[in-house]
Amino acid sequence: MAADLRPGIRVAFGLGGLGLVAAGLLLAFREAGDLTSLGALLVGVLVVVAAATGRLPREVGLQRVTFGADDHDAEAYREALYEAVRQTLPGVDPPSRDTDWHPRRPTYWVDELQLRVVVRWASDRSVHFDVSTVESDIARAGPGVAVLLVTNVDEIDDLQAAVRSHVGERAAVVRWRSTDDNATLQSAARGLNTPNGPSP
Repeated sequence: MAADLRPGIRVAFGLGGLGLVAAGLLLAFREAGDLTSLGALLVGVLVVVAAATGRLPREVGLQRVTFGADDHDAEAYREALYEAVRQTLPGVDPPSRDTDWHPRRPTYWVDELQLRVVVRWASDRSVHFDVSTVESDIARAGPGVAVLLVTNVDEIDDLQAAVRSHVGERAAVVRWRSTDDNATLQSAARGLNTPNGPSP
């Protein structure tokens, strides 16, 4: 997995990486220490490459370092959304975790409605999700299953198109950020025309 870098961060990484490369070369010429100069060169090159590609691995070296969604904020969003789904669908049992549920890629199942809820959260609301990262979750919906993709990002048109291409009309994408969006969430869920669903 990798995290997208913002333009400003890419510039900073590029300059910092070039600085490390220059420092490594300077140390090498001065014979100040082979390991130090080699380390500066390697790190500098990696940082420059990350700046050029705009992608940063989530795991670097031997220790796990997270460069993306803050786990606490992601958990808070997930829990708040779960409660919102319960409130907007009062006539059915609470959603249960789907078989492929993961803390960073939560999915839920509403049995009475044959509805799969896919949740995608981003720490930066302006980020554009790579559609391929959600297509596998959408594709896991079986025949006759409706899909509701819920996210907090600004741009949802591409996600809407991807969901519809896999599931058809029984799919929707909702931008949910707080209880102020509960009405939109409820309308989308009821508009999927799922079996035994509540009447609009």
